[in-house]
Amino acid sequence: MTDDSLDPGFERILRGVLPLLNDGYLRPDTDLLAAGLDSMKTVQLLTEIEDIYEVIIPDEAVLGDAFATPGDLWELVREQRDLA
Repeated sequence: MTDDSLDPGFERILRGVLPLLNDGYLRPDTDLLAAGLDSMKTVQLLTEIEDIYEVIIPDEAVLGDAFATPGDLWELVREQRDLA
């Protein structure tokens, strides 16, 4: 990832879905599984991201490492926005 900054709206989505994330600085390399990401929260996160950013996240991305960290997920969102 070339830009370590995360979109403020994206951070709000993450914090809303994953209440274990503290109120401090959200690092792009934070482990989302350790922050409470499970299958149900993945679906919720996916739905909110697709609605707000008007992108479609490919099914195969959900099965890969794209949801491992905020940085990985934000990079995927940016890539999908560029394709739109």
